Amino acid sequence: MTRLLTVYDSVDPLNNVISALTIKAEKVFFIYHHHVSEYIFENIRAVLGKYYGIKAEFIRLVDDDIQISEILDKNKKIVVDVGGATYLSLLLFEMVRNRDNQIIYYDDDENCIKDYRTHTVINAEVFKLQIEDVLTLRGGEIKEHMHHVVTDKETKKALVTLVENNIENYSSFIRYITKINSILNNREYLGSNTYQLKSSDIQSFVTDNEFDRSKELFEIDEENRLTFKTGKLREMVSISGAFLENYLYIKLKESGLFDDIKMSTVIDFSDDKYSYPVRCEIDCLIIKNNRLLFVSCKSTKADATTLNEIYVHNSRFGNALSLPVLCVCEELDRKYPSTYAKGEELGIYIVDRSSFLKGNVAEVFASILDGTYEYDDVTKI
Repeated sequence: MTRLLTVYDSVDPLNNVISALTIKAEKVFFIYHHHVSEYIFENIRAVLGKYYGIKAEFIRLVDDDIQISEILDKNKKIVVDVGGATYLSLLLFEMVRNRDNQIIYYDDDENCIKDYRTHTVINAEVFKLQIEDVLTLRGGEIKEHMHHVVTDKETKKALVTLVENNIENYSSFIRYITKINSILNNREYLGSNTYQLKSSDIQSFVTDNEFDRSKELFEIDEENRLTFKTGKLREMVSISGAFLENYLYIKLKESGLFDDIKMSTVIDFSDDKYSYPVRCEIDCLIIKNNRLLFVSCKSTKADATTLNEIYVHNSRFGNALSLPVLCVCEELDRKYPSTYAKGEELGIYIVDRSSFLKGNVAEVFASILDGTYEYDDVTKI
């Protein structure tokens, strides 16, 4: 089994695990200078040990040359990873360049492991982390899901039709289901997803412009009883944002373009300093080849606060490959050009109504990951 010597990277957590997992190292020696919380080391150990039982030893250097030489002398064939851009990585390279040890580094641009001496690719496909692994390395843990994913075929079919029928004026759809929920909360529940309506309720529903575009939601019989097509649809009417989140999840999952997707995750990022939970909610997480997208979903208007929130989430939990995304059912570049421009300046990718109207929205997210995404030109508005 291979042993690996590397420098602990405090900036990009991906560098702490990707080489070791790709080459299936038996043990990794991490060297570092400044104090690091044991909590961080435990997170690295958790990810390394999860797959191949890789052991990790963290060595704080007092005398660089003596301690590094001791590791090299005791582990003659140890592989040396110099991927971290730090002083210690340079020192480590200097100390092993005249030895026979293999020197490797992780190229995050090409997502592969290369040999330092020959600059050839050793591993064209690196180990693929799960969403939970990326979060663990930054001290985050998924505790629960605020909205549960739609699984039954009838609700999925109705939901997709509802969103696509209303995407050109999604704010009106949200207003309509909010009105439905408000009225039903004050009406008699008869069981089996059925409510007893008043004549005035029916008049309010059927004269609304959204009624004909939203017939997948419910039926009304001759006795003024409204029955939802499924119990899940009734539940979603009380949480309007769940429609867009579930639609996005369905389309992304069915595309098969991504390694994993998680919806409406509640992340606890309290560390050993806190005895109580510190949590946040992220609407959607998407991962492909270790590139993790942090997605904020907004049914209607998005503002600077929305941009700042998803930007911070990516900075707090992501790595060099992760990216923040805002998904909103408005034509953001036309209705709120200053918000759109600020998002572009912050490096936040925008998936707005035009992205949905182009066809399969999953392809827009895929373009973010493969580097072919293009922002709309707000100067032409």
